[in-house]
Amino acid sequence: MNSNSLKSVLSSSIGNVLEWYEYTLYAYFATVISKLFFPLDNHFVAMVMTFATFAIGLAARPIGGIIFGYLGDRYSRKKTLSMTMLLMSIPTTCMGLLPTYEHIGIAAPVLLITLRILQGVALGGEFGASCVYLYESVPENKRGFFGSIALTGVGTGLVLSACTIFLVESLVTEETLYSYGWRIPFFISVIGSIVAFYMRRNLLETKDFIAVKQSNDLVANPLFEMFKNHKATLAGLFAIFLTTQVSFFVVFIYGKTMMMDFLHFDSYTAGKFNISTLISYTIATVIFGYLSDKINKRYIILFGAVGILLAAYPFIAALKFGAAEYILLMSMALGALIGMTEGTLNPLVAESFPTNIRATSVAFCWNFTSVSFGGVAPILAMWLIENAGGIDAVAYYLMTVCALTVIGLSITILRTAKKTPEISVFQRLDAA
Repeated sequence: MNSNSLKSVLSSSIGNVLEWYEYTLYAYFATVISKLFFPLDNHFVAMVMTFATFAIGLAARPIGGIIFGYLGDRYSRKKTLSMTMLLMSIPTTCMGLLPTYEHIGIAAPVLLITLRILQGVALGGEFGASCVYLYESVPENKRGFFGSIALTGVGTGLVLSACTIFLVESLVTEETLYSYGWRIPFFISVIGSIVAFYMRRNLLETKDFIAVKQSNDLVANPLFEMFKNHKATLAGLFAIFLTTQVSFFVVFIYGKTMMMDFLHFDSYTAGKFNISTLISYTIATVIFGYLSDKINKRYIILFGAVGILLAAYPFIAALKFGAAEYILLMSMALGALIGMTEGTLNPLVAESFPTNIRATSVAFCWNFTSVSFGGVAPILAMWLIENAGGIDAVAYYLMTVCALTVIGLSITILRTAKKTPEISVFQRLDAA
């Protein structure tokens, strides 16, 4: 791996880390934000409003994915990365400065929602662009490993976000936290964003994109081309995304809030278990990304989905009744299993589409499923807890989506078992 490839990996990865650090601050401060921006008498309704705002930000992701995916497929991979970095950092800084409901009334949640939408657009463009850039910037025999770095960046961003909030909550009083302490993590990202933006300005274009451009194989409408000729690919991938997105958002985004609001964990303890889960996830993305260059990616994802299905109920049971050591063990096990499925998924998605529509297709897959499967998951989880049997319902929810993924993925594997090269499995289904 040459120095240019290493520079490309570092430049795109640091931006991805910062993007997810900034984006998930909102979710990890959900309890604080609900009281400051949605001061309703009913705490459950306030929390629903808080996560609904989170979902609205996610709903903007497909828009960003379509816009920046188009720019990436038509004009440049590298320029989109600089644009998304800038677009993400500005609203994050503004959120740290935003007056609360006490100071400006209804304008506070309105402005908060507006900033979340801008963040969602930026993240929708950023994640797809960074996934594709990483995948195309490294040797072909290592694309599984380095393609997974995008998900490692997600995990690292989540860990940094959780750790920063953990430190802030540990060092300041509750009164200070609600007064101005919650703003500190938003401001911390500014320096990192400036560094990442500068690094990305000097990136080189990927060889894959240059080759397509020089051969005049660019597509006028990548989104239309994707829907027209890659329906089976999308269906097969969506079956996988069902588990990865729901488990990611329920366990990592909503998990801490669930522990605090429904199981009465204090913020310190919930944050500690949340961080251990995230660390396990991040390490697993690297390990299984590496293995994906040597083992059929779909088998790795299949085993991961089965593992999540089997671990979901013991994880919830541990939170309800287990000792601290048991909770820690199950948290790390579930985090590793989610990392097993996600760390392998990015290179699989990238290799499933031709270069001339890859940026659009990867962005669409991640962002559309993030909204339709992941964005509603925290809200649905809260509803299930309140109306369908308590916290055990969350385990059944996870088990159901895993079962659907296992069935869909098994059908795909069985239909393409006749000595078909792994890279063309979905392409063969499209041709059929």
